[in-house]
Amino acid sequence: MKDMSAAQWRPFLSSFVKELTQNLTPTLLAQVMRHSGARFAHDRRLAPAATVADMELAMNLVWREIGWGEVIIKEAPDWLELSHRNAPLEATFGVDNQAWSVAFLEGAYEAWMHQLGADPRLRMTTANALDVSGSMVFRFGQ
Repeated sequence: MKDMSAAQWRPFLSSFVKELTQNLTPTLLAQVMRHSGARFAHDRRLAPAATVADMELAMNLVWREIGWGEVIIKEAPDWLELSHRNAPLEATFGVDNQAWSVAFLEGAYEAWMHQLGADPRLRMTTANALDVSGSMVFRFGQ
């Protein structure tokens, strides 16, 4: 397989994002990204996880392999909070497109949670698209 460096992809992705944003609504773009994230997760199945720490480790193995940062998972009374940092979404799609590009992570995380046995009625939502530390926060629950 040939080397696929970021420099090779920048011109293509820049043109592709411009075309997408000119022809699709933000809602449709978010749906496409969410479905893409779910497909990504289905293609990269996680190891079985009995604890939240096991889930975090399994997810981070995937993210580290592709250079997509890391996730920290915290338990709250009614949901799990996932803080993802250093994903290349802003660098790839631009700061103006964060509202829909973060849906990729929503879709991936939700699919992984369901794969690991979570109730299919539970959903992943974005709690904070990008904070000052560069983290995106998601919540998994009702």
